[in-house]
Amino acid sequence: MVRRYWLRIGIVLILAFVLLAIHASYKQFTRNERILREVDILRQEADKIRRENETLGEKVQYFSSDNFRELEAKEKLGMKKVGEEVVIIKSRPEATEEVVEKEKIDERLSDQKNLPNYQKWWNIFFRKVS
Repeated sequence: MVRRYWLRIGIVLILAFVLLAIHASYKQFTRNERILREVDILRQEADKIRRENETLGEKVQYFSSDNFRELEAKEKLGMKKVGEEVVIIKSRPEATEEVVEKEKIDERLSDQKNLPNYQKWWNIFFRKVS
């Protein structure tokens, strides 16, 4: 009987030890997974920063080029190269509704300029305005 008692205690202790080992292994596994996820995130950020640095490097290279300086001098300072001729083409403003309306009003006023005052008053009160 004593022997059975010690056997049961031994089995319980072994089972407790196995469960403790499984628990510790699981904690270690989850910790490793979390670390791997963080490493992936950091690698993605590093790649993004590397691409941004390449883009900025290309921009710096372009901004320090002679072509960029020439374009900026032409556009912002109005300069030109020796031997170049500058041609300025102005676009015609589009006929807007306000311009058309103003022209109609001017046309009506010019028509009524030569009328006598009583006729102008008559037109104001009794003529339909279109």
